[in-house]
Amino acid sequence: MRAAWFESFGSAQDVLQVGEKDTTEVGSGEVLVRMATSGINPSDVKKRAGAFPDLLDLGCVIPNSDGAGVIEAVGKDVDESRIGERVWVYQAQYERRFGTAAEFLAIDECRAPRLPDGATFEVGACMGIPAMTAHRCVFADGAVTGQTVLVTGGAGRVGHYAVQWAGQAGATVIASASNNEDRAACVEAGAAHVVNHRDDDFANQVLAATGGALVDRIVDVEFGANLATSIADINEALSADTLQHRIAHTLPLEEIAKGNELIEHGATRGAVVLTIDPEL
Repeated sequence: MRAAWFESFGSAQDVLQVGEKDTTEVGSGEVLVRMATSGINPSDVKKRAGAFPDLLDLGCVIPNSDGAGVIEAVGKDVDESRIGERVWVYQAQYERRFGTAAEFLAIDECRAPRLPDGATFEVGACMGIPAMTAHRCVFADGAVTGQTVLVTGGAGRVGHYAVQWAGQAGATVIASASNNEDRAACVEAGAAHVVNHRDDDFANQVLAATGGALVDRIVDVEFGANLATSIADINEALSADTLQHRIAHTLPLEEIAKGNELIEHGATRGAVVLTIDPEL
């Protein structure tokens, strides 16, 4: 199978390789996904740069946690009716070395939920870390209906989804953004107020938006648990087409190093997605 990998830590251009690898065998309880897309997140580039020093102890790493594709085969104890199913993939690198930047991925079937027909594979590659993290940040402490929620960095990969989750759940959302383009994105996503987190009077801007009252919740985008609830809500939203998606760049697998650099430079507000199989 065609794949990207790294065998040492370092800059994207220096260590990322693209070539042929043996296709992974599908094990019991797993599905073999023919990947259409692979999402690049900050955690992926940090791993490649050496944030986890023992990551390479057992050999090379195929990067990226998120992606989407079609189930090609199933292992023991998995219903064969899943073959041919469109899916999105999350946590492909959770305690594993082989992620989504490859033509095929064998993964526990629970980490390959069905991708609704109306959602593209590019959108599917955004549902793992960005959409799931945002969902948990908004709802980890309960419902937000009728509350005021402050989302810092409301135009970022995670913040953009957090604004939508909170607003669609009945919260009044205050988002922070530092330029006109990002302010417009926050408003379009459902923010009632947008303040500038780079201003010295940031806190006063928030209080002005609330009329002097304290906010009920601040979303500062940290990942949580309760994944089953996140998946149910995400697929319901995808089926109803109620989420907006910011996909800034779509690149071929061969340009994975460029994709890493786009994330590292920090100026990319939307997702960076690799096209693995353009024919899917």
